[in-house]
Amino acid sequence: MNNLDFINYKYYIIIYTCICIIYSLCFYKKSRQMVFIRFVITMVLPILGFVFLLVIDIGLKSKGKEHDFDFNQISFSSKYSIFDLNNKRDIVPIQEALLLNDNIVKRDLVINMVKDKRLNNVNGLKLALQDEDTETSHYAASAIMQIKSEFENKIKEISVKYAQNNNDSELIKEYINILKDYIDSGLMEKQMEIRLKNDYSKLLAQIINLGIKEKEYYIMKINIDLDMEDYQQARYFCNLFLDKFEKLEDPYLLYMKLYYRLKDYNMLNKKMEELVELPISLSNEALNKIRFWTAMI
Repeated sequence: MNNLDFINYKYYIIIYTCICIIYSLCFYKKSRQMVFIRFVITMVLPILGFVFLLVIDIGLKSKGKEHDFDFNQISFSSKYSIFDLNNKRDIVPIQEALLLNDNIVKRDLVINMVKDKRLNNVNGLKLALQDEDTETSHYAASAIMQIKSEFENKIKEISVKYAQNNNDSELIKEYINILKDYIDSGLMEKQMEIRLKNDYSKLLAQIINLGIKEKEYYIMKINIDLDMEDYQQARYFCNLFLDKFEKLEDPYLLYMKLYYRLKDYNMLNKKMEELVELPISLSNEALNKIRFWTAMI
């Protein structure tokens, strides 16, 4: 390619880019995200991009949906949430959906998150709460209030049952799960959070003292005590956990977490050595934590 051809080619690129920008900006009033989407398509597919978008627009216009092209028709492959949009099951990461879609789609997204009633939708609703579209944020706020109300009603109902029969292990497990879900949601006020964490910790202590055999309850108990900085309780239940499950890696990992919080690095190293000497194959998670603690101290 000679210099003249190169200059002509450079001017062609500049002129084509300007055309793409002008074309995309024509859709600014419809949706700012649409500007970006159309610009990318026309730049990635020179000429063909315009043909593709023209065909889409003609098809949508014939259905009475002018310029309704958006990303809710596309499946993304990163952190998913599943919900029903446009009468089909799409896989869409909530954060990207709220960022890229127009206001009508975002409102539908929030409504479907509410209908779906899954706890992992709470983070999506929190994102929607901060959306610049006031109607989307209003829907999200209403949904969050509804979820909080449902949790609080469940807690009231089960606390009454617990008061009537406080030694029923299955009832205590159910109570623990409800409290855990509500605490994990992060929807309550600080004062309520402290009260619920205390109740959660007491119930976990009770179920353990009733002789529960599942290790998960020990792990939950020790983690909530560490979260509340009740290190005396955490140490006590680490001892119980190790007595019951001395051949498992989990008690040692929680001991290490406790001693790191207490800045007792001698005991942390001791527990780490005991863990490494166990006659079991350590999980990748345990090996990664050993590397982490080693690097931290």
